Amino acid sequence: MNYNERKKQKKLGNTTISDKIRDYGNEPFFIKKAKESKEFLEKHGFPKELLEKSK
Repeated sequence: MNYNERKKQKKLGNTTISDKIRDYGNEPFFIKKAKESKEFLEKHGFPKELLEKSK
């Protein structure tokens, strides 16, 4: 890791925050979970309590 890459990282306690992270959006696990979530919401709808809070 060179100086510029280290400079972009931020420290928060013992944790290092970096913008170099892999995109997991196309992983089979997450695709399956997103599909299941969409089907659930289409079948049951979004909770009314949460819709009221977002307004």
